[in-house]
Amino acid sequence: MADILSQEEIDALLTGINEDDGEKEINESNSETPAEEVTGGRIVTPYDFKHPQRVNKDQLRTLENLHDNLARLLSQTFSGAMRAVVDVETAFVDQTTYSEFILGLSNPSCSYQFTLGPTNGRAVIDFAMPVVFAFVDRIFGGKGSSQGVDARLLTQIEINVINKILKRALDDLEATWENVLPVEISDIELETNPEFMQITAAQETVILLAFEVNSTNASGLLSLCYPFFTLESILPKLGQQTYVRSTRMNLEELEKANRNRLEKTQMEVRAEIARGMASFRNLKDLEVGDVLTMDTRLSEPAVIYVKDEPKFIARPGCVGRQNAVQITEQIDPGDEIVYKNLSKPIVID
Repeated sequence: MADILSQEEIDALLTGINEDDGEKEINESNSETPAEEVTGGRIVTPYDFKHPQRVNKDQLRTLENLHDNLARLLSQTFSGAMRAVVDVETAFVDQTTYSEFILGLSNPSCSYQFTLGPTNGRAVIDFAMPVVFAFVDRIFGGKGSSQGVDARLLTQIEINVINKILKRALDDLEATWENVLPVEISDIELETNPEFMQITAAQETVILLAFEVNSTNASGLLSLCYPFFTLESILPKLGQQTYVRSTRMNLEELEKANRNRLEKTQMEVRAEIARGMASFRNLKDLEVGDVLTMDTRLSEPAVIYVKDEPKFIARPGCVGRQNAVQITEQIDPGDEIVYKNLSKPIVID
């Protein structure tokens, strides 16, 4: 009879079973928290092999803050291209598979694949079509709207327009990575069919950064996709020190970025080699072959105007078959008003 349980022992066992069932129901009902299992004193967490997490949260957070600087630079670039205010903000940073990234793109698309040196890995930057058509509309004299435009392939003229904007955007991307290491972007290729972009295996992990582009009349996403192997050698460098540098871009770095952008700006330069006054009666009777006498002597230097502002004194001449000028003196800012008050110049090519 010693092997038979007493009634008190049976009641204790039943109570323990009921408590275990209650805990199991609570754990099963809590779907937001992944189930963990204790085995041999160790905690086992379920792992999704379809969506491997190869980049830790700290590295993702650092990447996000690093590319917040890119968003600010892109905002300036796009605002200059559209001659209007364009806001660019980081929408999200995530890691997924390359196949899922491709499935999320439109077809036709405006996607560029490129090589990111010094890792020599490939990456993709994609402009949402509403953003593309807004750029094209604005640059061609419209309001910068993409409403009513059906999804279609870009014409060659439209591609040329977007290529110029892309080049500036990639310059901004290079400037962004300078906080970590110098990079050089090359081998840029446009692809309008996402299925043809085979920069990595379909199930390879990629880091996806999405930026929300908003203007007065249009909005859309700009996506940046890094395959894991492209950033694999860089990720260990994304530590706390990089995080501080990327989130607190000092004034010198910001000034350097703005200076680089300014140095690439095209300015109109005009050389005025002669000027004179003429009555309206003489001007209205001018014909081909008439000689117009200028008040400027042949020995006098030319005045160089930059965007209609007098800046330099120069000696005119030729280099090969091209007209040229040699700078001899810089006009003092206080003397610029003297040249501005002169009679409107008659330019002789």
